[in-house]
Amino acid sequence: MVSQLLAGMKKLRGLQPTHRKRTLSHKDLMSIIYYLPITPNHDDCLFIVMLLTGFFGLLRLGELTFPDNIQKCSFKKLTMCHSLHIETSHFSFTLPFHKTDRFYAGNTVMIEALPDSPVDPLHHMLSYLACCDMSFPLLPTLWITQLGLPPIYSWFISCLQNLLGDDMAGHSYAPGVQPLLPLLGFLTILSHQWAGGIQTLGECIFTNIPFYYKH
Repeated sequence: MVSQLLAGMKKLRGLQPTHRKRTLSHKDLMSIIYYLPITPNHDDCLFIVMLLTGFFGLLRLGELTFPDNIQKCSFKKLTMCHSLHIETSHFSFTLPFHKTDRFYAGNTVMIEALPDSPVDPLHHMLSYLACCDMSFPLLPTLWITQLGLPPIYSWFISCLQNLLGDDMAGHSYAPGVQPLLPLLGFLTILSHQWAGGIQTLGECIFTNIPFYYKH
């Protein structure tokens, strides 16, 4: 108890430096895209589309991946293929319900395309779907690895850290995209809540939303 008390006092008084994970930036996305091979395999396509979907969709990594602990896994939280809708300007899918979803309706996530951009989420989603149709045409889940299993948290983090370093983590999503939102015309009256992650956007007022919608 004494050692923990001393450690807490050092942090409180600034005697011990605070180590934070680096936030994911638009530049990081570009570097990952250019690092990919000319003919990426299934897992490469899966990783990049999950990365872009989570980044531009302000999703938690736990909403895209399965927990490493099998006791915490629930197939009720898997995103299904039949909820995915592809349009010329965007794609959307439904996140399954969670414990705070009183009506068990889930959340609809809509990601706008970024034409002529290397980080266009729609382009990479179509590439990933082509891989899925070739390898697993009958499996019902949207996110699936080349082993035919849902991607787990540690797999995604391992891929991310192999490309960008060990100072990246699952919490790098929302803080990284926040500075980019004003440049893309995204306004919200609750911008001070981004650090904690906004999950119920019905309480926000948006104008000129370029790429994100969730209810």
